[in-house]
Amino acid sequence: MTKINKSDIFDLLRSILISVLISVIGVIILAIIAKFADLSDGVITGVNIFIRVLAILLGMLIGTRAGRYFIAKGVVTGGVFALLTYLLSAILAGSFTASGMTLYDALACILAGIISGGICAVAKKS
Repeated sequence: MTKINKSDIFDLLRSILISVLISVIGVIILAIIAKFADLSDGVITGVNIFIRVLAILLGMLIGTRAGRYFIAKGVVTGGVFALLTYLLSAILAGSFTASGMTLYDALACILAGIISGGICAVAKKS
């Protein structure tokens, strides 16, 4: 059995932190644009999903340095990212509500993490 090194843990922490920061910056920019432009709810939802997927991908690409466990790191990064962004939005909204969308959002983040892990595995090997 292979041991998990400190570098793997630091990869995870870096990836999660970078993903959350990119997401927060993207959502702030989206909120500023939405304030001045007349965007529909569907457009805002679509752009928000794109921001989250892009944040996870960039977090994985920038944050991972050790050359192994990319898919597992992607799963953990996506899952923790979904949890942290849910907690942030619940704190800002002032209420913790669970809905079906929360589960779909978590699954989408984990799927984005898996895909990002695969992309990282290919990008970091070459």
